Amino acid sequence: MLIAVEGMDGVGKTEIARHISNKYGFTFIEKPLHYFYNDGAEQNYADLMKVANRMYDINDDVLKSWYIALGNIYVARMFSDENIIIDRHLVSNYYWNGSVNSDSVFRTLIETSGTPDLTILLYATPKTRMERLAKRNKYDSDLFDPEKRDDGYDKMLGFIQKFKLPSLVIDTENKSLAEVKEIVDCEIQKLKSQTRKLIK
Repeated sequence: MLIAVEGMDGVGKTEIARHISNKYGFTFIEKPLHYFYNDGAEQNYADLMKVANRMYDINDDVLKSWYIALGNIYVARMFSDENIIIDRHLVSNYYWNGSVNSDSVFRTLIETSGTPDLTILLYATPKTRMERLAKRNKYDSDLFDPEKRDDGYDKMLGFIQKFKLPSLVIDTENKSLAEVKEIVDCEIQKLKSQTRKLIK
């Protein structure tokens, strides 16, 4: 089983992904593309960032979408027999790199590698997200990146609807982390009753 947690920076993706990993025994995968490069060697990770930065300088949505999609393909192939939870997947790729021009990339990716059994989309306003990031680390570089202050929700939700991804959308704006976890747990219990895939 594959569950993806999506949303803008500061919305609580990593906390929810780790919760699912710890409670249900899922393998936690963060930034799948890094698996191509980062085997614990700092130099390999530096190489990844050099390539990624060059890629983002290219004004070509199709090329950028395919580049990031390599991580999604890798995870689908290499972890096909495991229950995995991914912090960022198809929806985030589309938000940051996709457009109508690259829809064919995502259709092909879905045809060859499938979709998550569940995509959890977390939402909070930019103001709330920035406050959460600052509370976590007042020096976080995302606090000074104007792109991270975008709302992002409409484009992400549009992708989910366009490609008919099984999803759970949670507005975390006025919810505690415990309340969000409770909603997620209820949805996973439904999945357990609907699928033969093993969940602890």
